[in-house]
Amino acid sequence: MSASLSLVAGLMAVSLLAGLTKGVTGFGGALVMAPLFGLALPSSQAAALIVLVNCAASLQGWRGWVRQAHWPTVLPLAAIALACTAAGVRLIASGSLPDMHRLIGLCVLAVTALHVLGWRWRHGGGATPTLAAGAVSGLMTALCGIGGVAAVYYFNGIRRAETGAIPQAADHGQAHEQAHEQAALLRANLLAYFMVLFFGAAMILAWDGQVGLPQLALTAWLVPAFAAGVLVGERLYGLLSPSWFQRIVSALLFCAGLVALAG
Repeated sequence: MSASLSLVAGLMAVSLLAGLTKGVTGFGGALVMAPLFGLALPSSQAAALIVLVNCAASLQGWRGWVRQAHWPTVLPLAAIALACTAAGVRLIASGSLPDMHRLIGLCVLAVTALHVLGWRWRHGGGATPTLAAGAVSGLMTALCGIGGVAAVYYFNGIRRAETGAIPQAADHGQAHEQAHEQAALLRANLLAYFMVLFFGAAMILAWDGQVGLPQLALTAWLVPAFAAGVLVGERLYGLLSPSWFQRIVSALLFCAGLVALAG
Protein backbone atom coordinates (compact mmCIF):
# COMPACT_ATOMS: atom_id res chain seq x y z
CA MET A 1 0.00 0.00 0.00
CA SER A 2 1.84 3.07 -1.24
CA ALA A 3 0.58 6.48 -0.15
CA SER A 4 1.17 9.85 -1.75
CA LEU A 5 1.95 12.93 0.33
CA SER A 6 -1.50 14.40 -0.36
CA LEU A 7 -3.18 11.16 0.71
CA VAL A 8 -1.17 11.03 3.94
CA ALA A 9 -2.03 14.67 4.68
CA GLY A 10 -5.72 14.01 4.11
CA LEU A 11 -5.71 10.93 6.32
CA MET A 12 -3.89 12.86 9.05
CA ALA A 13 -6.58 15.58 8.95
CA VAL A 14 -9.28 12.93 9.30
CA SER A 15 -7.35 11.30 12.16
CA LEU A 16 -7.14 14.64 13.98
CA LEU A 17 -10.92 15.06 13.76
CA ALA A 18 -11.44 11.43 14.80
CA GLY A 19 -9.21 11.88 17.85
CA LEU A 20 -11.14 15.01 18.82
CA THR A 21 -14.37 13.00 18.71
CA LYS A 22 -12.93 10.18 20.81
CA GLY A 23 -11.49 12.61 23.34
CA VAL A 24 -14.93 14.11 23.93
CA THR A 25 -17.07 10.96 24.05
CA GLY A 26 -14.75 8.01 24.69
CA PHE A 27 -15.67 6.48 21.34
CA GLY A 28 -16.56 7.71 17.85
CA GLY A 29 -13.07 7.98 16.39
CA ALA A 30 -13.72 5.02 14.12
CA LEU A 31 -17.07 6.49 13.09
CA VAL A 32 -15.29 9.53 11.69
CA MET A 33 -12.55 7.47 10.06
CA ALA A 34 -14.68 4.76 8.44
CA PRO A 35 -16.53 6.78 5.76
CA LEU A 36 -13.65 9.18 5.02
CA PHE A 37 -10.90 6.56 4.93
CA GLY A 38 -13.20 4.50 2.73
CA LEU A 39 -13.22 7.25 0.10
CA ALA A 40 -9.46 6.92 -0.40
CA LEU A 41 -8.64 3.29 0.45
CA PRO A 42 -10.07 -0.18 -0.16
CA SER A 43 -12.41 -1.21 2.64
CA SER A 44 -10.08 -3.90 4.03
CA GLN A 45 -7.14 -1.48 4.21
CA ALA A 46 -9.33 1.25 5.74
CA ALA A 47 -10.62 -1.12 8.44
CA ALA A 48 -7.08 -2.27 9.25
CA LEU A 49 -5.85 1.33 9.61
CA ILE A 50 -8.79 2.24 11.83
CA VAL A 51 -8.00 -0.65 14.17
CA LEU A 52 -4.24 0.05 14.19
CA VAL A 53 -4.55 3.78 14.88
CA ASN A 54 -7.09 3.28 17.65
CA CYS A 55 -5.00 0.46 19.12
CA ALA A 56 -1.83 2.58 19.18
CA ALA A 57 -3.61 5.42 21.00
CA SER A 58 -5.85 3.29 23.21
CA LEU A 59 -3.86 3.91 26.41
CA GLN A 60 -3.77 7.68 25.97
CA GLY A 61 -5.07 9.43 29.09
CA TRP A 62 -5.42 6.11 30.92
CA ARG A 63 -4.74 7.67 34.33
CA GLY A 64 -8.01 9.57 34.04
CA TRP A 65 -10.29 6.59 33.37
CA VAL A 66 -8.61 3.27 34.21
CA ARG A 67 -9.76 3.28 37.86
CA GLN A 68 -13.19 4.72 37.05
CA ALA A 69 -14.07 2.03 34.52
CA HIS A 70 -16.07 -0.93 35.82
CA TRP A 71 -13.84 -3.78 34.61
CA PRO A 72 -16.12 -6.68 35.66
CA THR A 73 -18.62 -5.26 33.16
CA VAL A 74 -16.10 -4.28 30.49
CA LEU A 75 -14.03 -7.45 30.17
CA PRO A 76 -16.78 -10.05 29.49
CA LEU A 77 -18.28 -7.85 26.78
CA ALA A 78 -14.85 -7.31 25.20
CA ALA A 79 -14.06 -11.05 25.26
CA ILE A 80 -17.27 -11.90 23.40
CA ALA A 81 -16.72 -9.06 20.93
CA LEU A 82 -13.20 -10.27 20.16
CA ALA A 83 -14.40 -13.81 19.53
CA CYS A 84 -17.03 -12.46 17.13
CA THR A 85 -14.46 -10.16 15.51
CA ALA A 86 -12.26 -13.16 14.76
CA ALA A 87 -15.22 -15.09 13.37
CA GLY A 88 -16.33 -12.09 11.32
CA VAL A 89 -12.87 -11.61 9.79
CA ARG A 90 -12.88 -15.24 8.63
CA LEU A 91 -16.43 -15.03 7.28
CA ILE A 92 -15.66 -11.83 5.38
CA ALA A 93 -12.56 -13.44 3.88
CA SER A 94 -14.69 -16.35 2.69
CA GLY A 95 -17.35 -14.06 1.22
CA SER A 96 -20.05 -15.38 3.56
CA LEU A 97 -21.26 -11.96 4.79
CA PRO A 98 -22.23 -10.14 1.57
CA ASP A 99 -24.93 -7.75 2.84
CA MET A 100 -24.66 -8.08 6.61
CA HIS A 101 -23.52 -4.46 6.93
CA ARG A 102 -26.91 -3.23 5.62
CA LEU A 103 -28.82 -5.24 8.19
CA ILE A 104 -26.51 -3.95 10.91
CA GLY A 105 -26.98 -0.38 9.63
CA LEU A 106 -30.77 -0.67 9.93
CA CYS A 107 -30.43 -2.11 13.43
CA VAL A 108 -28.11 0.72 14.48
CA LEU A 109 -30.55 3.37 13.21
CA ALA A 110 -33.36 1.67 15.14
CA VAL A 111 -31.23 1.58 18.30
CA THR A 112 -30.37 5.26 17.81
CA ALA A 113 -34.05 6.16 17.62
CA LEU A 114 -34.70 4.29 20.87
CA HIS A 115 -31.70 6.03 22.47
CA VAL A 116 -32.95 9.50 21.45
CA LEU A 117 -36.45 8.69 22.73
CA GLY A 118 -34.95 7.73 26.07
CA TRP A 119 -35.80 4.03 25.89
CA ARG A 120 -33.23 1.77 27.51
CA TRP A 121 -32.95 -1.99 27.72
CA ARG A 122 -32.40 -2.09 31.46
CA HIS A 123 -30.38 -5.13 32.37
CA GLY A 124 -27.98 -6.43 34.98
CA GLY A 125 -25.18 -7.39 32.61
CA GLY A 126 -26.36 -10.98 32.34
CA ALA A 127 -25.61 -13.52 29.63
CA THR A 128 -28.27 -12.52 27.08
CA PRO A 129 -27.52 -8.77 26.79
CA THR A 130 -23.77 -9.34 27.02
CA LEU A 131 -23.79 -11.97 24.27
CA ALA A 132 -26.03 -9.85 22.04
CA ALA A 133 -24.06 -6.63 22.44
CA GLY A 134 -20.70 -8.39 22.17
CA ALA A 135 -21.70 -10.22 18.99
CA VAL A 136 -22.94 -7.06 17.26
CA SER A 137 -19.92 -5.04 18.38
CA GLY A 138 -17.52 -7.73 17.20
CA LEU A 139 -19.16 -8.10 13.79
CA MET A 140 -19.20 -4.35 13.23
CA THR A 141 -15.52 -4.16 14.18
CA ALA A 142 -14.72 -6.85 11.62
CA LEU A 143 -16.91 -5.29 8.91
CA CYS A 144 -15.84 -1.67 9.11
CA GLY A 145 -14.02 -1.02 12.40
CA ILE A 146 -16.97 0.64 14.15
CA GLY A 147 -17.93 -1.54 17.09
CA GLY A 148 -18.97 1.24 19.47
CA VAL A 149 -22.72 1.35 18.88
CA ALA A 150 -23.64 -1.83 20.71
CA ALA A 151 -21.23 -0.98 23.53
CA VAL A 152 -22.79 2.45 24.05
CA TYR A 153 -26.27 0.99 24.25
CA TYR A 154 -25.10 -1.83 26.52
CA PHE A 155 -23.32 0.41 29.02
CA ASN A 156 -26.14 2.97 28.97
CA GLY A 157 -28.72 0.32 29.79
CA ILE A 158 -26.95 -1.53 32.56
CA ARG A 159 -28.36 -0.92 36.02
CA ARG A 160 -26.39 1.70 37.90
CA ALA A 161 -25.96 -0.52 40.94
CA GLU A 162 -24.04 -2.97 38.78
CA THR A 163 -21.53 -0.36 37.67
CA GLY A 164 -20.86 1.34 40.97
CA ALA A 165 -22.68 4.61 40.30
CA ILE A 166 -24.17 6.73 43.06
CA PRO A 167 -27.72 6.00 44.33
CA GLN A 168 -30.83 7.80 43.12
CA ALA A 169 -30.56 11.52 43.75
CA ALA A 170 -32.80 13.17 46.33
CA ASP A 171 -32.83 16.74 44.93
CA HIS A 172 -31.95 18.72 41.81
CA GLY A 173 -28.39 19.39 42.92
CA GLN A 174 -27.73 15.72 43.54
CA ALA A 175 -29.48 14.83 40.26
CA HIS A 176 -27.13 17.12 38.33
CA GLU A 177 -24.12 15.60 40.06
CA GLN A 178 -25.45 12.11 39.36
CA ALA A 179 -25.81 12.95 35.65
CA HIS A 180 -22.14 13.99 35.60
CA GLU A 181 -21.15 10.77 37.36
CA GLN A 182 -23.11 8.65 34.90
CA ALA A 183 -21.68 10.44 31.85
CA ALA A 184 -18.15 10.04 33.23
CA LEU A 185 -18.77 6.35 33.96
CA LEU A 186 -20.08 5.73 30.44
CA ARG A 187 -17.06 7.45 28.92
CA ALA A 188 -14.61 5.51 31.16
CA ASN A 189 -16.24 2.17 30.34
CA LEU A 190 -16.10 2.93 26.62
CA LEU A 191 -12.42 3.91 26.77
CA ALA A 192 -11.56 0.75 28.69
CA TYR A 193 -13.64 -1.41 26.38
CA PHE A 194 -12.03 -0.06 23.22
CA MET A 195 -8.55 -0.39 24.66
CA VAL A 196 -9.16 -4.14 24.97
CA LEU A 197 -11.16 -4.46 21.74
CA PHE A 198 -8.78 -2.64 19.41
CA PHE A 199 -5.68 -4.26 20.89
CA GLY A 200 -7.22 -7.69 20.40
CA ALA A 201 -8.56 -6.81 16.93
CA ALA A 202 -5.10 -5.64 15.85
CA MET A 203 -3.65 -9.02 16.83
CA ILE A 204 -6.44 -10.82 14.96
CA LEU A 205 -5.78 -8.80 11.79
CA ALA A 206 -2.04 -9.38 12.09
CA TRP A 207 -2.60 -13.13 12.48
CA ASP A 208 -4.86 -13.02 9.42
CA GLY A 209 -2.11 -11.37 7.36
CA GLN A 210 -3.86 -7.99 6.98
CA VAL A 211 -1.16 -6.00 8.78
CA GLY A 212 2.24 -5.45 7.18
CA LEU A 213 4.98 -2.85 6.94
CA PRO A 214 3.00 -0.50 4.63
CA GLN A 215 0.07 -0.38 7.09
CA LEU A 216 2.42 0.11 10.05
CA ALA A 217 4.31 2.90 8.26
CA LEU A 218 1.12 4.78 7.47
CA THR A 219 -0.15 4.23 11.02
CA ALA A 220 3.02 5.90 12.33
CA TRP A 221 2.02 9.08 10.48
CA LEU A 222 -1.59 9.02 11.62
CA VAL A 223 -1.18 8.24 15.34
CA PRO A 224 0.34 11.63 16.32
CA ALA A 225 -2.52 13.48 14.62
CA PHE A 226 -5.07 11.21 16.30
CA ALA A 227 -3.39 11.63 19.70
CA ALA A 228 -3.37 15.43 19.34
CA GLY A 229 -7.10 15.36 18.62
CA VAL A 230 -7.72 13.23 21.70
CA LEU A 231 -5.87 15.74 23.88
CA VAL A 232 -8.02 18.61 22.62
CA GLY A 233 -11.18 16.52 22.94
CA GLU A 234 -10.44 15.68 26.56
CA ARG A 235 -10.22 19.38 27.35
CA LEU A 236 -13.55 20.00 25.60
CA TYR A 237 -15.17 17.12 27.49
CA GLY A 238 -14.50 18.95 30.75
CA LEU A 239 -16.59 21.87 29.48
CA LEU A 240 -19.60 19.80 28.35
CA SER A 241 -22.83 19.42 30.31
CA PRO A 242 -24.27 15.87 30.60
CA SER A 243 -27.14 16.79 28.27
CA TRP A 244 -24.76 17.92 25.52
CA PHE A 245 -22.68 14.80 26.05
CA GLN A 246 -25.74 12.63 25.39
CA ARG A 247 -26.67 14.68 22.31
CA ILE A 248 -23.23 14.16 20.81
CA VAL A 249 -23.39 10.44 21.57
CA SER A 250 -26.80 10.22 19.86
CA ALA A 251 -25.51 12.05 16.79
CA LEU A 252 -22.55 9.66 16.53
CA LEU A 253 -24.84 6.63 16.81
CA PHE A 254 -26.94 8.00 13.97
CA CYS A 255 -23.85 8.54 11.82
CA ALA A 256 -22.69 4.99 12.59
CA GLY A 257 -25.98 3.63 11.29
CA LEU A 258 -25.63 5.58 8.04
CA VAL A 259 -22.03 4.43 7.60
CA ALA A 260 -22.94 0.77 8.10
CA LEU A 261 -26.00 1.09 5.85
CA ALA A 262 -24.00 2.65 3.04
CA GLY A 263 -21.31 0.01 3.40
